[in-house]
Amino acid sequence: MSTQPTSRFGDEAVPLELLRARAHNQRWAEQPDDVIPLTAADPDFPAAPVIRQALIDYVSSGVFSYGPAGGLFEFRQAVARHWRQQRSADLDASGVIAVNSAAAGLALLCRHWLSPGDEAIIGDPVDFLFGHGVRAAGGVPVTWPIDRFTPLDPADLERYLTPRTRLLCLCNPHNPLGRCFRRDELETLVRFCLERGIKVLSDEIWSEIVYPPATFTSLLALAPELAANGAVVHGFSKSFGLAGLRVGYVAMADPEAAARLLAGSEQPSTVDGVSTLSQVAAMAAYSPDGLAWLAEFQAHLRQRRDQTMEALQAMPGVQAIPPEATYVAWVRLPPGSASAETVVAQLLERQRLAVVPGSPRWFGQRAAGHVRLCFATSAGVLAEGLERLAAGLEEAARQSG
Repeated sequence: MSTQPTSRFGDEAVPLELLRARAHNQRWAEQPDDVIPLTAADPDFPAAPVIRQALIDYVSSGVFSYGPAGGLFEFRQAVARHWRQQRSADLDASGVIAVNSAAAGLALLCRHWLSPGDEAIIGDPVDFLFGHGVRAAGGVPVTWPIDRFTPLDPADLERYLTPRTRLLCLCNPHNPLGRCFRRDELETLVRFCLERGIKVLSDEIWSEIVYPPATFTSLLALAPELAANGAVVHGFSKSFGLAGLRVGYVAMADPEAAARLLAGSEQPSTVDGVSTLSQVAAMAAYSPDGLAWLAEFQAHLRQRRDQTMEALQAMPGVQAIPPEATYVAWVRLPPGSASAETVVAQLLERQRLAVVPGSPRWFGQRAAGHVRLCFATSAGVLAEGLERLAAGLEEAARQSG
């Protein structure tokens, strides 16, 4: 297997000095210089040239006025067009609301749909932001065990419902499992929720990072009555490396529901909202040149996924299933290992490698015994990180033996 990347994503394209100054959230800027961080899911590469040029052009005008509360009309049009063309979703611009990240969109919907004491079903494991958003709204997270292969079954879900259940939260594609849910799973599950008056929040921020033959189906691409029973949150941090610009959106098939969501938010008062500059960058991401860059990035990530799986499968006792989507690997530690938190601390101290532990804080109770690593970097950086992981696990096995 060749791991030679294209020059746009080669080792020389990783701007280490800038990353060490600017890449926070457990990444390069928060680690000593000799540490390789395969931590937060954020690419190590500069944004697409078309995005950078769009920012330069806008800034050169010198005019930075307020934008509309729901987002620039051109931004909302670009999002709706993208979903019609790329996701087969009947989305109108009036159903799109710009928010300052997918995480903010998740929190906004939780506040809108939940009252204090209401319950929301979330997966276990899943990214911590789901539980955080539910609790911040005064709601109660109820965890639903899920795994990589077991179909989403409404009969199983029903065991977790109570008279207070108001919301089902989906992460599709799933972080950290790397799973794409099938269309038939989603149709059955969303219809089950519709019949019981339960809204569906679908976080689809990973939907551009999918590896064939897997396919992605959006909530908004289902039958109209199903699509109207919830909302999608999305952003530009995973696919386009724009985490620091804080831009995303909520998309709803029902424009009237979107209008009510916006009216109930802080955005009309200007307390909250999204930088117009960030929306300009996001529009450029969805341009033909931006999508061409994304296609190259996707091809690079597929190589890095294969590189990661090849290395992990050679490590004694380690279990890892190739993700269908995302650029994170969910790694089960060898039997007899110390806790994930202990292993991660040892990897950092002795191997100078940073990864994320599978702890309740980050992913839920069912994450125990796992670590998550991000492979959105170059072949060379990743190879060094994987070598350090192998050495660290080998050392831990000797000590425990």
